[in-house]
Amino acid sequence: MFVSALLACLCTMPFYAQKFHAGLTTGLSVATLSEIGALYDNSALKTGFGGGLTLLYDIDNTWGVQSGLLYEQKGFRKKDVAGSEGEKITGTYNYITIPLLAQGSFALSGNTRMYGITGVYAGFKTYSENALVSASGETAEVPDGSEIRKSDFGWVIGGGIQVPAGKHLMQAGLKYSLGLTRVTDDSPDSRNKSLLIAVSLFF
Repeated sequence: MFVSALLACLCTMPFYAQKFHAGLTTGLSVATLSEIGALYDNSALKTGFGGGLTLLYDIDNTWGVQSGLLYEQKGFRKKDVAGSEGEKITGTYNYITIPLLAQGSFALSGNTRMYGITGVYAGFKTYSENALVSASGETAEVPDGSEIRKSDFGWVIGGGIQVPAGKHLMQAGLKYSLGLTRVTDDSPDSRNKSLLIAVSLFF
């Protein structure tokens, strides 16, 4: 609904067609949980997929706005839990996220540009599970996975390189998402923290 409203708003603005770009994003998400003031808590990091639809509107040659609809796998992984060597617990929390980001860029050489982004995101949980994995590889679901909150909200900062790709536009970069809301009420310090390493191709 948010993306539909954004598209409708952009389509009513007086701009040339080349100012608006819709593209596909794909990449690797590296995530953990930690308290609000920490980048991560030194636990093992959990990897997953991140990608989807990305929208870019160029206000001028330097400034723009990004949004979209992304599927992101977040969560955490901890080794040697409860003093048992080789045992680990993992949390798998999947979200549909909608970012609203300001983008600034400057020319490096030719048509290559360096860009930076910052703004907010809203996430809506699609799946959650906590699992205990023994040293032998056996997996048992931990009951409190269903208690993960249905929504997530936070701040985004990132940047990368933007280059022409034929008649299209490509971005390759990093996006760090800093969760500001609790993942679960049982743990007041649990916030989603994730780094998305991704490539976007705009048409």
